[in-house]
Amino acid sequence: MTRCVVAACAAALALAWTATARADPAAPGGAQVQSAPVTGAVAAIASVDVASDTDGFHSTRFRAGALYPYVSYFDHVGVTVQDIRYSQSGWSRDAAGIVGRWRKQDPNSLAGIDAQAGVVRVAGHTRAVGDATWSLRPSADTGFEMIAAGDLVETQKAIERGIAYGLFAASAEHSFAGRFTAIGFAGWQPFTDGNDRSHLRARLIWQAVPDWGLNAEFRWRQYRSSKDDVGGAYFNPDRYRQWVGAVSMRRHLGAWTLAAALGAGRETIDGSDTHPVRMAELRAEGALAADLRLVFHAGYNRSTGYVDAPDYSYRQAGITLIRAF
Repeated sequence: MTRCVVAACAAALALAWTATARADPAAPGGAQVQSAPVTGAVAAIASVDVASDTDGFHSTRFRAGALYPYVSYFDHVGVTVQDIRYSQSGWSRDAAGIVGRWRKQDPNSLAGIDAQAGVVRVAGHTRAVGDATWSLRPSADTGFEMIAAGDLVETQKAIERGIAYGLFAASAEHSFAGRFTAIGFAGWQPFTDGNDRSHLRARLIWQAVPDWGLNAEFRWRQYRSSKDDVGGAYFNPDRYRQWVGAVSMRRHLGAWTLAAALGAGRETIDGSDTHPVRMAELRAEGALAADLRLVFHAGYNRSTGYVDAPDYSYRQAGITLIRAF
């Protein structure tokens, strides 16, 4: 399965490269090439995502598939096959699967549905995976989201036991006083080993320099776990809290959207144990040509995730190409 997915990704990337070679030169004055929606078109999609942490755990995910009908990046239906390679200190596992995709959103407000759902097979277990968001924008200043997600718990012990989680949540946001936006989030996260967590999150954003897309943010989150003992499969405190202050940027440059954030804060584990937190995020997406779109993301997070280790940090990056025909 791994070789098939890698071959499919290579084929899709080759098609994308061919499209780039044929792309029209940039318009005078540095204007970007815009994506043109084509009703009923077919598109190929391929992505590669890599991640690693300071505990020596690595993962590489390949996805490739087709989208039909492909109206635009924000309006399409499709299916992809995938394979994830997990490795750590001589140990490795593969998780092959299939994922369906449905996206129908307003490109300006992102109101609508963006959903991916499927199954993977790992260590003799079949698990549901996916990420779905239904966004509502009743007014320009107010928005609501319903969220459902699921994935594998990415530690060696958890993968060998086939432990996965789900997430069911809702969020609300409101802009006020001209430059402020407040966001609240509440969710429930059940695990296949019988554990579950209740989550609360809040975020306050101040548009410091609107013309440049520069913001100052305060992010806070906490969760509580219902199960004390998970057999050492993953980090599982009774109570966890974290706050982060960040500077962020989001700008539109021609056909491209660029977003970045840099922040620092602290985490508190079970009410007493505290550690520094650092984070960095980068995302770029846009049209390389009229029929070719690229999405790139990268991130760094120094905080306790599913592994409890001194100075633990996690790094990830990925690229997605969509080529319409």
